[in-house]
Amino acid sequence: MIDRNTADAVVLSDSPLRTEALGRTLGAALQPGDVLALDGDLGAGKTVLVRGLAEGAGADPLTVRSPTFVLHHVYRGTRLTLHHLDCYRLGEGADLAALDVDALAEDGALAVEWGAYAPRLAELNAAHVHIDVLDGTRRRITLRALPAHLRAALDAQR
Repeated sequence: MIDRNTADAVVLSDSPLRTEALGRTLGAALQPGDVLALDGDLGAGKTVLVRGLAEGAGADPLTVRSPTFVLHHVYRGTRLTLHHLDCYRLGEGADLAALDVDALAEDGALAVEWGAYAPRLAELNAAHVHIDVLDGTRRRITLRALPAHLRAALDAQR
C-alpha cells in the first residue's frame, strides 16, 4: 500500500517478499548516479530490499549478502551495476573516501545500508529509505527525496 497523501512515499509491507518486490520496482528504474541511503534497525529488512534492487537491475538476487564485514559488494546486472555498501561497522561520521563513492556512482547506482552514518551521501543527493519494524513481518518503508524517475516507478506500481 502506498500512501499518496504525504510528500514522502510510505509503503506498508506485510512480508519480506513484498519488501523485495518494492526493491525490484525501484531497481528496474535505477539509473547510474542514483544513491539510496537505507536505514532501520538491525533485521528491519535493508538487505531484503537490496535483494530486490539487485534483481530489478538485472543481477542475481541470490548473490546479495549483507556487506557488514566487507563494506562493499558489487552486483553487475544486465541493466545496471549496483554497489551495495554498509556503514554499520564504520559508525557515525563514516568516511567513505576510501571507497571512492563518486567513481562508484559514475559506474552505477549505490544502495548504502546505515546511510545516516555517512554525511558524505548528502553531497550525492541521496534518496532516503527508512524501514520501521511494525511487528514480526510488517514494515513501514518511508522513502524521501526520491528522484522523479524512482517516484514515477513507485507511483506506477499501485
